[in-house]
Parts: sequence; structure tokens; C-alpha cells
Amino acid sequence: MIRAGGHSGVRSARAARLQIARARRGLRARPFGTVSGMSGHAALRVSRLVKRYGSFAAVDGVDLTVERGQAYGLLGPNGSGKTTTLSCALGLLQATEGEAEVLGVPPERLYQLQGRLACVFDTPSLLPGHTIAQNLAYQRRLRGPATPPGRGLSEGGALELVGLAHLAQRRASDLSFGQKKRLSLAAALSGEPELIVLDEPLSGLDPMGVRDILQLFGELRDRGITLVVSSHRLHEMQGLLTHCAVIHKGRVLHQGPLQALLGDVSTVHVRVDDEARARTTLGALGEVDAAPDGGLFVRTVPGDAPRVARALVEAGVGLLSLAPQRRGLQAAFEALIDADLTRRGETHAVPHLPPIVSARPGGAA
Repeated sequence: MIRAGGHSGVRSARAARLQIARARRGLRARPFGTVSGMSGHAALRVSRLVKRYGSFAAVDGVDLTVERGQAYGLLGPNGSGKTTTLSCALGLLQATEGEAEVLGVPPERLYQLQGRLACVFDTPSLLPGHTIAQNLAYQRRLRGPATPPGRGLSEGGALELVGLAHLAQRRASDLSFGQKKRLSLAAALSGEPELIVLDEPLSGLDPMGVRDILQLFGELRDRGITLVVSSHRLHEMQGLLTHCAVIHKGRVLHQGPLQALLGDVSTVHVRVDDEARARTTLGALGEVDAAPDGGLFVRTVPGDAPRVARALVEAGVGLLSLAPQRRGLQAAFEALIDADLTRRGETHAVPHLPPIVSARPGGAA
């Protein structure tokens, strides 16, 4: 996470890696956010939630249940109602109708949670004239009573974990946007949160920062910390989430385990020496379509690649290559949105650009 040149840069980078490793060992060694002793309430629940602005319903009857220990994603296009739903559940907005609770507590009494809940929104809320260390100390005071000794993650450990330990005395106003996001994450991790709500946590981070933060989220998930993540980064989210909800135009299109959204259909990509015979042979196994590279896509059930290969060989078709492919979260998400638009009689609004006109000397542009 530290960028520096020369031998000193190598030493600094090595020291940073050692700091992060120590912080991670501390995270694993302490009972940080473990699920023991928790009540039977869901981590987050909203019921028949509606938020209107005049005649426009930004959220239109949303029902969501996030159980403890899940890594739950709120997925949807811009303006779909994800952030509005979270804001109503967290008491940042007053819902027009419906109910919500977080760790068994209604939005108006979330102060009772005293650090069991942590939130990181897309735009970091920091004290710009104060240092990183001072910002964390202020956040600790806002959380209320201190975490019991020996539990949780210290502020110094949180800074090491997000790669900001070497900047502890720098003012927040001097940080890049990505560093401000890291500081917000450090504040969320300090103490002992049972539930962490993250709104677009990967925005503003460079590729290495995205990798490190996703690794951290995976460790938190594996420790039993409940994560609720709103994100447009579907490719990255696929490796993190256990459950998800797809929201479009204020309504939930899907809710449940991520695997249920991805479905039981997979695709096998093949390249053959006789496409016509391959199409006839593979048609009995599933839907066959042309691939952009000249091969064929065979849509069948997961694990069916050996049967595809055997059918081609037995039919005398030369098999040049075969590669099983799983439907990704992006494709499943787009299919849900497209189906909803079709039901509504709408289509994606694709802008039509005006033609490019070259200006010639002596002529009209």
C-alpha cells in the first residue's frame, strides 16, 4: 500500500507488509465480532418500506432480511433505491411507510447499539482539520463506552490493516479520496462491530487497494461479521457475497443466496473442426449458440463438460479446445433488469451520438 522508490522504498514496503501481517494476526487471535452471545434478531430487516418524494416512490414496498453472519449485497443500477433503503433502515432518512430494525433495534434507537453497528458511506464523513489519529479518537467517543479489554481491534491495528499507520499524524483534508475511504473503514473496524454497512466501499480505490480491501472483507465474513454491501462492482462482489438482493426502480427483483441467482446453468465453450456436425450432436445436450471467436457455446448443467467432450469424440468431431464457463453475477444481474424492463414495457435508453463531421479548409463544418 506504500508507494516509494529506491532501497528505502523497499524497506518501507517490507515494513508495511509486516505491520499488516501483525494486524491480521491480531484480528484472528482476538474474538473480534464473533457470533457467540448474540440475540435471535436478524442483523437487518425492513418490511414494506416506502420512501416517497412527492409522487415519486424512490423505494416502493421493499422487504429485506439479512441474517447474522451473511455477506449480503444490495445490487442495482444508479437510482434504484439501494442507498435510500439503507438510509431509512439506519434512521438517516424518515421512511414514508413501513418498518425497519437493525440488530433488533428500530432506527430511532440505534444509539443503544453503542458500537455494535458500523457504517461506511460512499462519501467519507471526517473532520478535515484533524489528523487521522484524532478522527479515530473522535469516532471512539461517539461510539460510547469502550470495548472490553482484550476484545476488538485497536485503532492502531485498524490503521495498519487499511494501510494508513504511517500517516496517523496527517490531516484528513490532505488525504486522497481513496485514503479517506480507508480511514472510514478503519473507524468502522475499531472496536467490536457485529454488523458493518458499506455503501460503495470500493469507489476511489486503486486496483491494489481494491484487492486488499476485498481480502479484508473476506476475513471479516469468515469471522462471522455480518456485512451489508451496496456496490456496482459486480465482478468483485461475486467472490465476496453469500446472499444478495437485486433492486430496480425501488422494488426487489430477487433476494436470497447468491448461488440461487447464478442458477444451475453453466456454459461450455468449444472449438471444433466441424461446426455443423457439432451443432447437431450437441443439440441433444442443451442450447447451442455461436461464440464470438468462431467456436460454440453449449448451455447445459454444471459439471457436464466431460459429457460434451465425449459426445463430440463419439460423433467423430475434432475437438480443438473446451472450456467450462459459469454464468457470472454481471450476466445474471443484467438478465433480471432486462426482464423487469420488458415487463414494464420499457427499454434501456441508449443515447444516439450525432455524426462526426470533419471541417475542411474552405468548407462548412
